[in-house]
Amino acid sequence: MTAASRARDTALINGILGIGRRWCVVAVLGAMCGCNPFQTGEPESPTGALIQYPSPSTTDNVLAILSLSVCAKDSRAFLDRLTADFRFLPDPVQIQGPDFRTFPVEWGTVQEEMALAVLFSNSDSVTVDWSSVFTQHRVEGASVGATYRVNVFSRTSLTASYTGRVEIVMTQVAGSWAVREWRDYVVSGESNTWGLLRARLLGSG
Repeated sequence: MTAASRARDTALINGILGIGRRWCVVAVLGAMCGCNPFQTGEPESPTGALIQYPSPSTTDNVLAILSLSVCAKDSRAFLDRLTADFRFLPDPVQIQGPDFRTFPVEWGTVQEEMALAVLFSNSDSVTVDWSSVFTQHRVEGASVGATYRVNVFSRTSLTASYTGRVEIVMTQVAGSWAVREWRDYVVSGESNTWGLLRARLLGSG
């Protein structure tokens, strides 16, 4: 990787993972992806193929790729950062609620791809903001904790917002990091989580 590439990736990651700049991040991601959430005209077509994603050489870069791919409605780039044996686990208390009645016993890449397809087809734009990121490297990989906010926009307004805390286990193969396990948790004062969004998407798909 050249010095210029490293500098570009660092600037990108700092912008996406910046704490306390949530709406600034939304605007920056919208401009980069061609999906401005504040635009009132016709939404532009997804530009995932045109996005220059950072290399998945660090765990922070993986979080950035997940954010950018969601904004670009680029499900392939998102799914490429999941391992073949990926699994998602909802909040252990929230999963007892009515929205999770039809939630699959195991949520893997197939379910993730289905949920993304429904999300992208039923929204004009989606953004993901990470904050309070903490990474612990281990012999077998890395554990990443972070707070997230997912904003789903209709043509002219914020349709829904989902906030929670994740614990993500990543593994590294040939220098590239990927998500193997994703645990979702409710945070105080919030009930709409990414897990709830997933449950509703699959229930409506």
